[in-house]
Amino acid sequence: MFASQIQKQIVDNHSACLIRPRKEERVKGQPIQYDVKPLFTGNKKGWVLLDVTTAHALQTCYNALSPANQERWDRISIIKLVDFTWEHVI
Repeated sequence: MFASQIQKQIVDNHSACLIRPRKEERVKGQPIQYDVKPLFTGNKKGWVLLDVTTAHALQTCYNALSPANQERWDRISIIKLVDFTWEHVI
């Protein structure tokens, strides 16, 4: 899944989840794929929690972008997107 799909799913379901970048080799300039799993399942090593509040803030920033910039959204690491979002939301 891409970052835009993950944040929409979390906001729609009102449920946090764990994410991590896929282990496949990334091609620069291509959208980044993430693995997603429910919060309370299995080993959590290497996974990052994406909560509902952060996902909602990401979704708000995403919706404010132009369609051209929305296409670029998924090419940026979700960690950088969260940092950018919290800098501009607060």
